[in-house]
Amino acid sequence: MVSMTIIGILGAIFTRIIVSQGRFTDQQNAIRGARTVSRQAMNILSSEIRMVQDSGGIDSASADGKVVRLKIPYRFGVNCGVLGAKNVVSMLPVDSLTLAQAVYAGYAWRSPQGNYTVIAPADPTGADKPASSTDVSQCTGSGTGEARVRTLSMSGRSGQVLDITPTAPLALQGQIVFFYQRIIYKFAASTAFPGKIGLWRIVQGGATDEIMAPFDTSARFKYWTSGATASVSAPPALALIRGLDVVLAAQSRYTPSGRTSPSKSTVIASLFFRNVRTQ
Repeated sequence: MVSMTIIGILGAIFTRIIVSQGRFTDQQNAIRGARTVSRQAMNILSSEIRMVQDSGGIDSASADGKVVRLKIPYRFGVNCGVLGAKNVVSMLPVDSLTLAQAVYAGYAWRSPQGNYTVIAPADPTGADKPASSTDVSQCTGSGTGEARVRTLSMSGRSGQVLDITPTAPLALQGQIVFFYQRIIYKFAASTAFPGKIGLWRIVQGGATDEIMAPFDTSARFKYWTSGATASVSAPPALALIRGLDVVLAAQSRYTPSGRTSPSKSTVIASLFFRNVRTQ
């Protein structure tokens, strides 16, 4: 009887230890899962947001901090001049997947002072869509008024000479040009995890993807302005926004053993626009 009692006590102790260790391991796995959600979301956002122009790069922001729309550059080149009612541009090679997934929304040209003028075509995916130039010599030729710009190739990819509209007659020859697309990032109801929040990436005129989930309701965007020492929750004048704080309040995908709610991991990523003006 004494032996059986001792064995029972030891068994109860070991059972409690095993249950405790199992819960601890489950909770640690849940925390790691939440951290993975926030970190992967940060990696996706940072690659695009940092390319945004530092004035006018955001053209829409919701008052609750859940939605922002950005003009994100995806291709760069130089202006070769105006030919008729079109600008002729020589664009650098670009990854084929990037080009295939992008939806052209307009272009911007850079002045000698470093300021960009954004051109928003009336029909960017139709009549105003960039097209192969009818006269590539405006870029590649060596005659009077021609730009003498060689079309580059890199890693099997070739640049292009394109015609773009509407025309920008004040754009100087040799100045930088970039094409941009409009992309909406928003925290909204998740389809992958019903009842939770997901981070969505919506290309205007293109694909809609839930890129990461789940998050809790505190996930949001905050805004940095020039010279500020802290981000603000309420959207300022859009032209003054110089960067975003992305509050990635991620959750684990399940409620770990011994807890009543999913584990959480909040990462705040400060992403500043790096396509800056010189003046």
